[in-house]
Amino acid sequence: MPANVLEDRDYTIIIARSAASRDPHHPWYEEWVEAQASLIDLAKKCQEFDSDGITLYEASTPMWKYKNSNVARLAEILQRQNTEQDSANPTVTNLEEALKSTFSDYFASQPNPKGKKGAIIVAVLDQKPENAAAVAEIIVSAANKIDKDEEIGVSFIQIGDDLKTREFLTDLDTNLQGRGARFDIVDTKFWHEIKRSSVVQFLIGAIND
Repeated sequence: MPANVLEDRDYTIIIARSAASRDPHHPWYEEWVEAQASLIDLAKKCQEFDSDGITLYEASTPMWKYKNSNVARLAEILQRQNTEQDSANPTVTNLEEALKSTFSDYFASQPNPKGKKGAIIVAVLDQKPENAAAVAEIIVSAANKIDKDEEIGVSFIQIGDDLKTREFLTDLDTNLQGRGARFDIVDTKFWHEIKRSSVVQFLIGAIND
């Protein structure tokens, strides 16, 4: 699949980082730190393809949304999450609301007056969402609103090696149609599978899994 299929799309990056992994003593903390460069490289490529700026979410409670944003904002978010811990008010991840907002914005803009071909959503997480069934239902619903499978791609990037998270993401990747989806629009990767030389191939995988 040629790289030009990535042009003229809406790009969204969702950061769903657990409270536990913000503790420097947690085993996934270092993985988040190490993944930062790869995530920045990925965002740079997304920014190249999205003429009106990428959309960023901090999938927390409360949820933070940054429209028409850029790589600098993502770097600020990642760095802040590395240095801010509040044991009295632990962060609760909210991937469900971030995905719901992303799809709502996308479908509300259709048909797209700017000629956008579709959307690519990248969600970065380290733990299976507590509301995993609802997350799956939101993605299935979106897959059933499109006419061709390459219109929307959802790529999950796992930080850390939590087995329940891997099982959940693998099920979304391999069994979305078994859950009732018209198309398989999900791809999953570990963060270390994103190499600077293959960011384009990673994004193509989101719509050609």
